[in-house]
Amino acid sequence: MARLQPRDPFPALSLPDLGGGMRSLSGDWAQGGALFVAAHGECPTSRLTLPFVDRIYHRRGAGRSVVAILQEEPESARALAAELGLSLPIVLDREPYTAGEQLGLETVPTLILVDGAGRVQTLGEGFSQDELEATAGLLGVALPLFNAADEAPRLRPG
Repeated sequence: MARLQPRDPFPALSLPDLGGGMRSLSGDWAQGGALFVAAHGECPTSRLTLPFVDRIYHRRGAGRSVVAILQEEPESARALAAELGLSLPIVLDREPYTAGEQLGLETVPTLILVDGAGRVQTLGEGFSQDELEATAGLLGVALPLFNAADEAPRLRPG
């Protein structure tokens, strides 16, 4: 499938969560928008990005969702979440990565902000402090997202 673009409809996806249930991602944006981050635990840029997305999750505005779509098996996703201290909701896109194909992913991490109508609002690939802050602001997060203690580059490709 072609890569998603702003204003495209986000695919109707239901993916397994870490508890063994299924999560319909359309329910996440229905309350006012959602941020989805597609990531893989073996990708250093994904590992850099996920804790900051988790920070957005904890600071987001009412009615906004933040969900990680991990290209992992359940055991490795749980280990990654524990290692990075993640508490945001996690769903799994297991091989052959059909969700990634439906999203037109070209790299991880990819951040996709979806509006309340289910349309892609913004897309970002790799790690960018500027893009993460802009996205956080759209989700009602008080800025700045980053602080002096954060050891993160301004930009890192995926």
